[in-house]
Amino acid sequence: MQRVVVTGIGMINSLGLTKESSFKAIVDGKCGIKNITSFDTENMPIKIAGEIIDFNPASVMDAREVKKADRFIQLALQSSKEAMEDSGLINNKELDFNRFGISSGSGIGGLGNIEKNSIACFEKGPRRINPFFIPSSLVNMLSGFVSIEYNLKGPNLSSVTACAAGAHAIIEAYKTIVLGGADIMLAIGAESAICPVGIGGFAAMKALSSRNDDPQTASRPFDNSRDGFVMGEGSATLVLESYDNAKARGANIYAEIVGYGESGDAYHITTPSPNGEGAFRAMKLAVSMANSKIDYINAHGTSTKYNDLYETIAIKNVFGGKDNVPPVSSTKGQIGHCLGAAGAIEAAISILSMKYSILPPTINQFTRDPECDLDYIPNTARDAKINCVMSNSFGFGGTNGVLIFKKI
Repeated sequence: MQRVVVTGIGMINSLGLTKESSFKAIVDGKCGIKNITSFDTENMPIKIAGEIIDFNPASVMDAREVKKADRFIQLALQSSKEAMEDSGLINNKELDFNRFGISSGSGIGGLGNIEKNSIACFEKGPRRINPFFIPSSLVNMLSGFVSIEYNLKGPNLSSVTACAAGAHAIIEAYKTIVLGGADIMLAIGAESAICPVGIGGFAAMKALSSRNDDPQTASRPFDNSRDGFVMGEGSATLVLESYDNAKARGANIYAEIVGYGESGDAYHITTPSPNGEGAFRAMKLAVSMANSKIDYINAHGTSTKYNDLYETIAIKNVFGGKDNVPPVSSTKGQIGHCLGAAGAIEAAISILSMKYSILPPTINQFTRDPECDLDYIPNTARDAKINCVMSNSFGFGGTNGVLIFKKI
């Protein structure tokens, strides 16, 4: 069976336009959550988000083409460019592009464009719909745009599994290489749903934090005073390739994927199964496959009541009790919940944690929740020897994806 390794990473979120700048800000304990500036929030119940404010899409695509791609695609082009450059594959004329594929994930896709064109249709009639509306909004057009950009002619896949989509994109890319369908895969998660209908929709569910007056501390994963998540936006791309292919071309190898787990709750459309039973099964499968000591867990950690509680319980059950659990943190307190991009972004953060031997913190730990009683690396990053990491992603509809990476 093919071994699969990570040879390139790209990342953009509210704390930075690159993997290095955003990861440094994360370990420094900074927060990218602030007042929304991309639309008027005067009549909105929620006015804060982890918004990217200094990204120019013309830096990754022709300015005349920008209107053809929704923002989630633009962010994916940014992270993919960085990952391709990082891997040494960009402009490599010796590649067999028939063996180079792509697997992407997004929870919602082009929600901003759907909103704008729906308004245009309702107010001015269907003739005012942008001709690029459909191809700019479909989730799989993320793979479409990036594959065209880099001439990737291998498998072209897309996962639409809510907040687990980024993790599932990586898992599908892994499976494709293991089964011999490709030698190299780009695995991408991207999301940009910070728009009136996106914020309003989650607010209507009572899923979002209402701390409009204190955005920097609004997202409080595992804290006793948590009151909901804060929406973020961003993208991350991993270059995955077979170990043999990577060694043959002398690639820099960040990590190997040694385990994954997938499961369904079959319980409720939005609430996780009691005690995280579905999450437990996904983690258990990943840990059994990896057969390695886990040194750090990047939790799904949304800052919602039941996710944080049930994930904590599930983790303890996987590891046989609190005393056996490695350090855990959630980086959503800093960049918000990036929905379908979260799994890819947090996988990238987990791998960089191994590279730099540092555990990212869970910021905004003010009041301990007696039921969330693990070592969440409160408020300050911690130096540590890290050889193996686990990244959790759970989504609406009861869909779960877990990834384990290990140093080689």
